Amino acid sequence: MTFLLIKIFWSFSAFTSLLLGVVGLVFPIIPGIPFLILALISIEKLSPRFKLWLLKTGPMRWLQAKQPKLAGWLIK
Repeated sequence: MTFLLIKIFWSFSAFTSLLLGVVGLVFPIIPGIPFLILALISIEKLSPRFKLWLLKTGPMRWLQAKQPKLAGWLIK
């Protein structure tokens, strides 16, 4: 039961953050980047396969090379 509630929470968080991030990119009143980062973190918590895929992407490798503190914070 608890596992299901956690999955529902991270799914809702990912969906709303992604929606607000896209709205924030279109309308300059809402900042979009923090919501997109929150959506990435939520999806990462929801799916371990997504985390492994994210670590193998080019932008994440670049971030790990150029900004290791920020990459470490995002990977946690």
